[in-house]
Amino acid sequence: MASDRKYQWFTLGDINGFFGLMFDNVTVLSFLAGVLVLAFGFPADIVYTRMFPGTALGVLFGDLVYTWMAFRLARRTGNQTVTAMPLGLDTPSTIGLALVVLGPAFVSLKAGGMEVRQAALMTWYIGMATMIMMGILKLVLSFCGAWIQKVVPQAGLLGSLAGVGLALIGMTPLIDVFGLPLVGMISLGVVLYSLMARMRLPWNIPGSWGQSLSGRHSITCWGRSCP
Repeated sequence: MASDRKYQWFTLGDINGFFGLMFDNVTVLSFLAGVLVLAFGFPADIVYTRMFPGTALGVLFGDLVYTWMAFRLARRTGNQTVTAMPLGLDTPSTIGLALVVLGPAFVSLKAGGMEVRQAALMTWYIGMATMIMMGILKLVLSFCGAWIQKVVPQAGLLGSLAGVGLALIGMTPLIDVFGLPLVGMISLGVVLYSLMARMRLPWNIPGSWGQSLSGRHSITCWGRSCP
């Protein structure tokens, strides 16, 4: 049933969500650049002028599509607080591409006698082709999602993702926490206070990036749920 209420374009929690997604994606891009430039000797200008702009445009396009889907779902259901699940960089895929595809390809091309810059450009082409093949594979396998959920236990589906999350999102930041203990322990205490103790901070300030106070309903579109 349609609603006469206007769509909520912006709420307080959107600031929290924006900075959470932005810093997460910037961290992943920093890892990609660091591995390629520092570990494999990749030309930095290729990373910053070719790979980064294309990645940013791809994320922007995906978020615009998700926004359009959220508008359609809000119009169809009459729920004007609907928001789309944000689209960003996939951390495991980015790490895998850097360490298993891009880096080894660049080293192999240089070992084959190709000039450094030409090898870097060819590695960029290989990376784009790999992304296209991954997209096609994901599109084909997406039709098997419901069947896979039935035959594979949920722990098996989420176990690998949880392991990556603990290693990268949980353990790696602890280096920074203990590197600057005064700031790090205070910040960690605020996060634990707000998330574990479920206590609100003064003036409704979010205790972490993942804690949304917007009141919006995040919609993930799968199958018949898609608008």
